[in-house]
Amino acid sequence: MATKYKEATTEEQVAELERLRLQGGLDVVKDRESGYFKNGSTLARTEHLPWTPFVLEGSKFKLLAIDWKRDMYMFMLIVPGGIPVSTHYHLSEAYGYIMSGSFEYEFGNVFAGDFVGEGEDIEHGAVIGAEEVLQVSTIFGGLTGVAPNGGPDLESYVGCMEVYKIAMDNHAAYHITPPPPGWTSSILETAKARFL
Repeated sequence: MATKYKEATTEEQVAELERLRLQGGLDVVKDRESGYFKNGSTLARTEHLPWTPFVLEGSKFKLLAIDWKRDMYMFMLIVPGGIPVSTHYHLSEAYGYIMSGSFEYEFGNVFAGDFVGEGEDIEHGAVIGAEEVLQVSTIFGGLTGVAPNGGPDLESYVGCMEVYKIAMDNHAAYHITPPPPGWTSSILETAKARFL
């Protein structure tokens, strides 16, 4: 049986939002600003975040969130049309919703509106169609190139800390909660134990 939420008037709900702000000691960000909050929430005004160059030639991203506990980041990614995406390695799962464009993939062709889920410890590549691809992706652990003998090239690792630093250098991560002191990627450390 579905639970129905308590109905409220607009005035009652506005008062409830103010109560929640006061109870949580939360600041309110301005309409064009992004921010993070002490309760772990994030508000990213994606229209106002600058695009940041990504590791794939010609690509760029907007960092949306990092969950340091889960070793996961979420970003919007644009990859230019008509290019091959070199084979790369996922240390853990990755998920993406394709907003525009298309690409050829070892699992078949992928089009705007499709959702892609990629498994742990896989290598794969793609050939981008004529138009650029815009996707929203969630990456657990990070990405690497592929080592000459197969498996991940851990020297080329790009995970939470790396995308955070790249975005911070571009003034595009002020809405991201900074990493806890001494944070390291548990997924990368596991991969080092396995592959080095």
